Amino acid sequence: MFKKISLVVLAAMAFSFADETYIRNICDSLPTSKTPQVNLKLAYIEETLWYGSKDFKEADSVKTVRHKDFNSVKPLFAGANLKIQDSITATCSALSGLDYRFGEWSSSKKAWGSVLETGYSSLIMDVNINQLPGLDPSNSYNVLAIRKGEFPDELSFSSKELMVSRTFEFNFETWNALALYKENVPDGDNVIINTYTAMSNRLDSAEVVAAVIKALGIPDTVSKVQVQVLRSVLMDVNKIEIESSSSEAEESSSSEESTAIGRVEMAPRIFGESREIRRLDGSRVKAGEPLVPGVYYVKGLDGRWKKQVELPR
Repeated sequence: MFKKISLVVLAAMAFSFADETYIRNICDSLPTSKTPQVNLKLAYIEETLWYGSKDFKEADSVKTVRHKDFNSVKPLFAGANLKIQDSITATCSALSGLDYRFGEWSSSKKAWGSVLETGYSSLIMDVNINQLPGLDPSNSYNVLAIRKGEFPDELSFSSKELMVSRTFEFNFETWNALALYKENVPDGDNVIINTYTAMSNRLDSAEVVAAVIKALGIPDTVSKVQVQVLRSVLMDVNKIEIESSSSEAEESSSSEESTAIGRVEMAPRIFGESREIRRLDGSRVKAGEPLVPGVYYVKGLDGRWKKQVELPR
């Protein structure tokens, strides 16, 4: 179950003042960078299992688990028609003829399969320019569209074709929800247990749960419901490598401790050692290379990667 979303293209505003560069979004600078195309990869899947009252006021049990890939995810019911994005290349303009990999659940085999298909298109849209219902600069930054074939002139998408990044960096997420309830039906001296299921896909956690419960249509005679919510996140493959190497030394879901605003120094003031700097796409900045205004990852003396903003001079 999904809904159709129409795109409203807003007039682009000029944010150039004198010789300064105003950066409000990665799409302001990514198209002119050395690596404008980003290889996006599934970073993790956050799974929440909920069991309790159908009005969600009382929970009998709640469990949250983070998976590194889809292979360790077990759908709430075997017949789920579930697909999870795995990898694609994208940039801030439309690309076509792409390879697209995703995980697909086989209800007959009761196992995941990795599927590679060709002929897909992708597009990263800045919400300041491309506005969709419920999304604006107050709650998101970019939207990733993935579609089989080329994009039409009149852009319109289903929720299954979109992922939203609510952070400045690319962290594209989508939400799938599976729900079921069981009903006891008398059959002579026996009782038959009927199981009813539903699925939904949305761009928001609250919306996806509301949609799947509505689709399930729980009768008044049933009091308990089971819900499985899957939040899948695509990130730049280079950023995944950075965060993976950083988390080896410290148990943390993120290597970013803080964001500093100011000049990015190529070397710390003490010890005279070179400081490692990477762009948001993961590429390294060479020693002595001039930095254009923007956001960078800077490796501190403690070995942790932190975001730092290089301001216009």
